[in-house]
Amino acid sequence: MSKIRSKQIALWAALDLIAAVAAMAFAYWIRFVVLPGYNPVGGFRYHMLWAAVYAPVYVILYGLLGVYTPHPQKGFIHDFGRIILGNTVGVMGYIDLIFVFRVVDFSRWMIWIFYLTLNLLTMIRGFAAHRWVRSRYRRGIGLRRLVIVGDGPAARDCLDRIARQPDEGFIPAGTVGDRAVEGAPLLGGYDDLRAVLDAAAPDELILALEADQAERLSDLLRACEDTGVELTLLPMCYGSLSARPFMEELAGLPLINIRRVKLDDTAADLAKRVVDVAGSLLLIVLTSPLMLAAAVGTRLSSPGPVIFRQERIGRDRKPFQMLKFRSMRMNDDCDSAWTRDGDPRRTRFGAFMRRYSIDELPQLFNVLKGDMSLVGPRPEIPKYVDHFKYSVPLYMVRHRVRPGITGWAQVNGLRGDTSIPERVDFDLYYIENWSLLFDLKILLMTPFRGIVNRQETLMGRKHDGE
Repeated sequence: MSKIRSKQIALWAALDLIAAVAAMAFAYWIRFVVLPGYNPVGGFRYHMLWAAVYAPVYVILYGLLGVYTPHPQKGFIHDFGRIILGNTVGVMGYIDLIFVFRVVDFSRWMIWIFYLTLNLLTMIRGFAAHRWVRSRYRRGIGLRRLVIVGDGPAARDCLDRIARQPDEGFIPAGTVGDRAVEGAPLLGGYDDLRAVLDAAAPDELILALEADQAERLSDLLRACEDTGVELTLLPMCYGSLSARPFMEELAGLPLINIRRVKLDDTAADLAKRVVDVAGSLLLIVLTSPLMLAAAVGTRLSSPGPVIFRQERIGRDRKPFQMLKFRSMRMNDDCDSAWTRDGDPRRTRFGAFMRRYSIDELPQLFNVLKGDMSLVGPRPEIPKYVDHFKYSVPLYMVRHRVRPGITGWAQVNGLRGDTSIPERVDFDLYYIENWSLLFDLKILLMTPFRGIVNRQETLMGRKHDGE
């Protein structure tokens, strides 16, 4: 770890220590000065002593959770949940400590005020640190010098990504290989690796070899380890790996599970399911007047059923019947054809519902049943799944999770007749980076960026036979 980064962590830890004591002081002032009441335990100094003695526990928790490790490229949302988790565990430990020492008269209201204030102060500190690190990287300050060992497409891809994402905090010092790679100077050949690393003294090294260079790997690894440089290995099959592959062990052998996702974990899947059930029940109650109006409007707009059922492919490639308010006239293609703006099959009321996504509301019952989730990749018709699984790379990974009513692709404008490969890229990013906070972010974005379908016109165009 560099001296600059050590100083940064020391500063952040010191600010968090101050925040813990300040939060207790504020909580005491609110509870026993602003609000009526008395303190049966001790005075202000007594509470400050407890806060100061216990404050390092929060710093230790932040360190264990990776809060002090810079992740500027991932956004502050990456640290947000870790800070909340650290504070929650810390306060629970604080309450347990009070119980062990039989300080049973500590004000519960004061603890709540302390918890909320501590979250606020540490999040402000975390957000400020995040912005500060990003600004330093953009100005070229504190960057880690990186040497890439490789001279093929993998090495070129590394350099391109570093150039596109300056927030990563790296600057390429050069490459090592048989030929130069555009974007960085050639420091030497593979046989010169030890001398190059001694001379360049990089902060980190990436081994980015091609599959036909596998025989070089053992010697290069030994050379890297001899110099003591921090080493990262880019897998030769990295194009097929998720962003966060899962490491497993078989009889002492390290294995990489290339397609394990976070929601394969039972606890994570259960947590998401609990949120889905609670959220869908709440939304069904809140939108019931709107669904009643939509049902009446659908019935009056044209002959046919109110609810349209269509087979879609869900989690683990299992088909299910997705529910929608019928927005089209009954016809032979209603169960299979892809819709488009100005589709002659739409009713006027159906066009209105599609414009504002009202036709999607019955899918809340799909969520309640377990076929869908509030947030996830949008489900597709079987025949399109059969087509895309061969023509769009990694398309079938979407079916590792429950499909959703809204999703990361949809709130980024990818709905309706839009690029399937681009949609898949957003879906894969969501799957690999899933968290309850990410789901909450998408749900909060949906009313502003995911409800109005701007590809749908409110009035259908005139067509022959209509």
